[in-house]
Amino acid sequence: MKLYISTTSPYARKCRVLLREKGLTARIEEVETHPFDSTADFIDTNPLGKVPAMTREGATPLIDSPLICEFIDTLSEPRWIPKSGPARWRVLRFQALADGLIDLTVARRIEVTKPDCEPSKFWVERQESGISRALDLLESESDKFGGAVDLGAVAIAVALGYLDFRYPESEWRQGREGLQALFDRWAERASFQETAPPAS
Repeated sequence: MKLYISTTSPYARKCRVLLREKGLTARIEEVETHPFDSTADFIDTNPLGKVPAMTREGATPLIDSPLICEFIDTLSEPRWIPKSGPARWRVLRFQALADGLIDLTVARRIEVTKPDCEPSKFWVERQESGISRALDLLESESDKFGGAVDLGAVAIAVALGYLDFRYPESEWRQGREGLQALFDRWAERASFQETAPPAS
């Protein structure tokens, strides 16, 4: 099996952290690719041209990080996504909030780095407002995931790391001690350190 990744993609990083935490790096090969310089193999795996994407032996490829993480989680115990009940929906909800936070951060970066034109103040402020609201909500519920070792906590930590990488001026730590504690805890883990985006 192959997992197509970009080292700067937070969506791919979430999958890569899970692979390491579940001890599956020898079973699934990571293939670094650039979505803008796509190989035929990558496009065959995901015609959308996005990472992450995964090939499986004798089965259809998988795309989109929540789906890929769900599959990875079935390959070994213990489960990082509960199989059923309220705990499952809690983890998936936090993953969705974290992915939405990443979506907003990506959209903001695209807007502020557009070549040959001024960024739209309206769209930049819209993304920044959404980011701030999402952070405040997560901080208000940090007691529900702060000490957890599951995909919801991983997704949030990855999203916070992406803010450091692409939007450090957000100063997301300011007044958000619960989120900072979560991030600091994950930053100490080898899986997080090994998947950090490049410094430059």
